[in-house]
Amino acid sequence: MKKKLIFAFCVFLFLGIVGAAGVYVWAKKHREADPCRTGALTILCMGDSITARGYPEALAKRLAEKGFRKVCVRNLGRSGDTSGEYLAYLTAHPEVLKGRADLVLIQLGTNDLRIDHDHTDTRTFEKNMEKIVGLIRARHPGARIFIATIPPVLKDVPGYFDWTSRARVAGEINPFIARLARRLGCVRVDVYDAFKGHPEWFDADGIHPNERGTRELARVYARAVLPALSRTFGVIHYTLPPGFHDKVAFQSDVDGDTEIYLLTAKGIKKLTDNAYPDEYPRFSPDGTRVVYMTKPGKTWKLNFYLLKEGKTVRAVDLGDKNTFCPAWCPGGRALVVATDAWGKSELARYDLATKKMTRLTDTIGRNTLPDCSPDGTAVVFTGNRGLGWHIYRLDLKTRKITKLTNKRGNCRPRFSPDGRWVAFVSESKGKTDVFLMRPDGSRIHSLTKDPGHWEYYPTWSRDGKRVYFSKSVKHWGAPWHLWVINADGTRAFQLTRGFSKDRFADVY
Repeated sequence: MKKKLIFAFCVFLFLGIVGAAGVYVWAKKHREADPCRTGALTILCMGDSITARGYPEALAKRLAEKGFRKVCVRNLGRSGDTSGEYLAYLTAHPEVLKGRADLVLIQLGTNDLRIDHDHTDTRTFEKNMEKIVGLIRARHPGARIFIATIPPVLKDVPGYFDWTSRARVAGEINPFIARLARRLGCVRVDVYDAFKGHPEWFDADGIHPNERGTRELARVYARAVLPALSRTFGVIHYTLPPGFHDKVAFQSDVDGDTEIYLLTAKGIKKLTDNAYPDEYPRFSPDGTRVVYMTKPGKTWKLNFYLLKEGKTVRAVDLGDKNTFCPAWCPGGRALVVATDAWGKSELARYDLATKKMTRLTDTIGRNTLPDCSPDGTAVVFTGNRGLGWHIYRLDLKTRKITKLTNKRGNCRPRFSPDGRWVAFVSESKGKTDVFLMRPDGSRIHSLTKDPGHWEYYPTWSRDGKRVYFSKSVKHWGAPWHLWVINADGTRAFQLTRGFSKDRFADVY
C-alpha cells in the first residue's frame, strides 16, 4: 500500500511539473507575441466607462484583421470619470503616460453631462480637455491625437441624466469638441453621427454601448486611425538632397518593432522582417554584407545580411551570452564586438574564419560601442568606470587604453574614413549634440548646435565629407529622424520624417 501511495505521489508530481512547464511555455510564447511587451507602435485609449468596457480590445482585434498585428492598444479608460477627474488622475499619476504613444484616442464628456455633483459646465469641460491634450503633448510631442464626439444619451437615468443632458450632447459638448480638435490640430472622430439612430447598439441604460455597440465603436475608431497607420506603419517618409548617392543602413520601428532598412537614391528597402528586434547595422568594408544585432530569444546575437543574395545568415552566436555593437576590422575578416561572455560588457575581437574570440579589454566598469581605426591599429569605444560615460582609445598593439574626454556623458565614437577625426555624442550642454575631435582627444568642437533637439548616433559618409546622425525633440518618448550635415557644420538636411524612431545609421 505504501509503495502504491509513493508511486501515485510521483505520478501526480510528474504531471504537475509537466503541466506547469506547459503553462510556462504557453505564457512565454504569448507574452513574447504581445506587441505591448515589445515596444511596438502604441495606441492609447483614454476615456470613461465607454472606453473601459472594452472597445480598445475590439479595436486591437479589428486592426489585426487589417494586417496591423504589431500594434499595441492600451485601455486607459476609467469608469465614472468626468473630464476633470480624468485630468486629476493624469496629473497625480504621470507614470500612466510613460512608455510609447504614437496615437492617442480621447473620448470624454458623457459623465460631464450628469445632473448630480459630477455636472461640469462647458467652459470648465473645455479647460479640462485642453489641459489633458497639453499633458499628452508634453510627454509625447510626436503623438497624433484623436478626440471623439460622445454618443447620444437615449433616456433619462433618474438622479444622473435628464433631458438637459440629452440636449447638451448635440447642443454644447460635441460642437465644442469639433472646435477644439480644429484649434489644437487634433483629429475629430465622429462617434455621435455613427451611433445616432441606432438604439439597438446601446445597453438598457441608454448610455453604454452593448456588445454590438462596442464592435461598432471599434469600427469607427479603426476607420479613423487606419489612414494614420497606413501612412506611418511600415512606410518611412523621406526626402533626398540633390546629388545623393550614399547607401545608408539604419534601424527603424516604423512597422512596430525595430527592423533594418536600406536608403539609397532608388528609395528605401526593408532588409529584415520578423517579430523580434534587429538593430545596429554596420556595412562590411567591401559593402557586400551588413552585420547587425538580433534578439530572437533571450540574448543578442549577430547576423549578416547578404546584400547581393538578399538573405540573412547567422554570424555570431554565443548561446546564453550576449554579443552586441559590432564593428568591422579593416579587411572584413574580423569584428570587434561588445560581449558579456566574461560576466560584464567587455570588448573582444571575433575572427570570422576561425570563430575565435580574443578578449581586448579587462577593466573595471563596462566597455561597449567600439569602432576600428581605418589602419587597424586602434579602437575607440565608450566606457564607464563608475564616474560616467567617456570615450577611450585602445592601442591594439600595446593594449594601452587612453581616456579622450574629460566631461561626463560622452559616447558612440566613430572614426572618419581617413582616421583624422572621431565623431561622438556629448551631453556636456545639458542635451546631446554631435561633436568632433582628433583621435588623441584634442580639438574638440561641436558639429551640431540645435538647442531645441537631441542629436545622436553619428556616422560618416565614405568620403568623409558628411556626417549622418539622428535628431529628436526628446531623448525618450518621441520620434527620431535621420539627418545629414557637412563635416564643417554647414547645410544640415533632414532625410526621414514621421512617427518612427530612425536611428543607428551606417553608410557605404
